[in-house]
Amino acid sequence: RTMPPWKPWPSGRPAAESESLPTTPVRLRRLLGQAEDRLRWSLPPPPPAPPSAPSGPRRPPGIHVSAARLFYAAASSAAPAAAASLEELLQQHRIAPSAPLAADALGRLPSRLAFLQGLGVPDAAVAAVVRRNPSVLSTEPQALSPGLDYLLSLGVADLGGSVRRAPDLLGCSVRRDLGLKVAILQSLGVRDIARYLSRNPRLVSIDVERQMRPAVELLSSIPELEVGRVLEQLPTVGLNAEAIAPRIEYYRSLGVPRLGRFLSRHPPLLAYSLEANVQPKVAWLKEQGFGDVPTLLSRNPSLLSMPVEASLAPKLALLLGPLGRQIGDIEHFPRILNYSVEHLTLRHDFLAAAGKAGAHGLTRTYRSSPHTFATKLAKRSLDEFEAFVARRASTRGPHRRAADAFLARYEGEGAKDDQRRAAVAAARSRLDGLLEAARKA
Repeated sequence: RTMPPWKPWPSGRPAAESESLPTTPVRLRRLLGQAEDRLRWSLPPPPPAPPSAPSGPRRPPGIHVSAARLFYAAASSAAPAAAASLEELLQQHRIAPSAPLAADALGRLPSRLAFLQGLGVPDAAVAAVVRRNPSVLSTEPQALSPGLDYLLSLGVADLGGSVRRAPDLLGCSVRRDLGLKVAILQSLGVRDIARYLSRNPRLVSIDVERQMRPAVELLSSIPELEVGRVLEQLPTVGLNAEAIAPRIEYYRSLGVPRLGRFLSRHPPLLAYSLEANVQPKVAWLKEQGFGDVPTLLSRNPSLLSMPVEASLAPKLALLLGPLGRQIGDIEHFPRILNYSVEHLTLRHDFLAAAGKAGAHGLTRTYRSSPHTFATKLAKRSLDEFEAFVARRASTRGPHRRAADAFLARYEGEGAKDDQRRAAVAAARSRLDGLLEAARKA
């Protein structure tokens, strides 16, 4: 019997237009299923099988085999040790045995596995990558590389780590998927997109309408909030509207003034646990006698990032005790709690030696430059203050000047940029070599 005529588009779409569409593995599987359905309903039932023959329908030979069978075949043809290793990976990660692949992909399977391992995907993670994206075994490496080329062009060098965490990067559409999302982030103000993608390569799997849009609209609805800054520092949580909405509502109910500026100055506030971190610290601050805690937090949001026992409590005890300050002084300059205990005692002791202890407020005492502090506040020379610092350093360790810390940080950033460029160039060369090897194979 011949198969009855079949129109690919029931709505009357022209056949020429359907033939111009790309034939993807998903489309092939859909077409195969439709063909099997037509055969099953149009042909008469098969004759009964002999007693010795196995009963039940059999899949026509040569159409496709499963990913698990391809793994077993490749492993057994390579080496017994590799077969045992792949069997363990398949059992550990529970790769579904129903992923259809073309039978001619069996001979190219070793090159597919070598391509994944050459990218830097650990051997123990190969099975997980295949389980989450089975098409990597049936697709040519050249078709999997556009997303990787795009990552390298943006400055992302760790291709293996990115693929391990987001297998959908292999074979994704740059123009319609990843590139669109990157353009959205850049339009919102995310500047270091390479760092963002290194921390959150799963951006490729995020749905624009169902996930990105609600989070961006929620953040944009808060006046004075810098959406790009928040997303850059919270690449994962920032696009989860269900996670950040309760925290935004809590800070709003707490009465924090200028909520958008408050969250922009310290974006990790949207990731802190309310029950285990934020609420206990707010209660502790109220117990210490601070009256207007919301205003205190708005002027120094990083207070919620400091541990109570190891940081806040010792500094508060020092300020209210030996340094002779009051709660009102700390409320006027909340950033005093950001300084180290060593810095607080160093300037206080020098003022005490000069007979000027407590003569100036916290802001002027601890925010002044060394020259202004020594000559204007302590009425001493800068050489005397530096000698005092050197004597203190000989007993308590070296005192790092702010200028030295800035220069070290600047040089460190420059060294990191050079390392990133070298890593990207090495990854580019490695990818080109893998693609050339795949072409020859």
